[in-house]
Amino acid sequence: MGKKLVWIIATIIFVVIAAVGLLAYREYHIWTTPWGGEDDVFTVEIEEGRNARQIAQILMDKGVLHNTNMFLVMADLRGLGDKLKAGEYQVKGTQSPYDILDMLATGSQFYRSLVIPEGFNQVEIAQRCAEMEICSATGFLAECRSRDIFQFVIAQPPLEINAALEGILFPDTYYLFKNTPPIKVVDRMTKKFEQISSELVQEARDKSKERGVPWWWESDNASLAVQLHKVVVLASIIEKEAHQSEDRPLVASVFVNRIKKEMPLQSDVTIHYILNDWNRPLTIEDTKINSEYNTYLNPGLPPAAICNPGEESLRAAMMPADSNYLYFIAMNDGDVKFTSSYDEFINWKNQMKQERRIRNASK
Repeated sequence: MGKKLVWIIATIIFVVIAAVGLLAYREYHIWTTPWGGEDDVFTVEIEEGRNARQIAQILMDKGVLHNTNMFLVMADLRGLGDKLKAGEYQVKGTQSPYDILDMLATGSQFYRSLVIPEGFNQVEIAQRCAEMEICSATGFLAECRSRDIFQFVIAQPPLEINAALEGILFPDTYYLFKNTPPIKVVDRMTKKFEQISSELVQEARDKSKERGVPWWWESDNASLAVQLHKVVVLASIIEKEAHQSEDRPLVASVFVNRIKKEMPLQSDVTIHYILNDWNRPLTIEDTKINSEYNTYLNPGLPPAAICNPGEESLRAAMMPADSNYLYFIAMNDGDVKFTSSYDEFINWKNQMKQERRIRNASK
């Protein structure tokens, strides 16, 4: 009887141990196995102040966990229970719960893709940041107003823009967290500009030595910042005027030749900038608007950039083509024509208007 009882107890203990072991193995297998498939992807925002239990419940509600216990046990065993970080995370079906715990503990948040096209101004960039929930538009513009990289710039732009910063928020694709502090967003853009502009300045100076002739912006009597600002302002005009890469150096040469001859640039895009309207055709009255940005009334460059130019426009402004052109015009078919003859320019302009009249009459 005694031996039988011992055998029964031993059997029960074995079954219990086996059951516990099987359960533990099952839980561990689930814990280390992807919770879904490649198509299972979602983002989740962990708010400040959420504890491990609340986070586990969020993941369980999303179908990542089948219960919260293993998550809490593993978090405690690894000393991570109070170290899970707030933020926005992308959870993939190919991740295991173990991977997700690691992700939350290291703060490997989901990067949002912030695409800033060439030619955006500060207000447009601020709006794009708000749309992508990177930071608020007001916060971005406030941070821009606190910067004075081109301290010597004094201008009254038509928009809620800091003229001393316009032109150096480099257009690019930035990967940033949701609710990134505006100071970090602006820093990323200005540092990218500093990198690109430094490379271009070195390239231009090397070519200047080869040519034996300084570029139009180079001067021993001006600081590098003043020289660079001239390039940025011209590049911002080129960005809006030229739509094809091959046209930019020639467009730059037209404006540089006009600057050298002390001719007004007569750039339509500066008038559009003043009006903050880039769609409607300009009138003669528009070109008479009293503004320091009006390049019909004022010779030389405007006091500050009208947008944030990309690398191609910066390169064209810094190293324009050698030409004697003083005029250019974009024809109806998109072809851009260049000339040094005012009469030829007027003929092309009249031809373009005539083609438009014929086209409109046939509609």
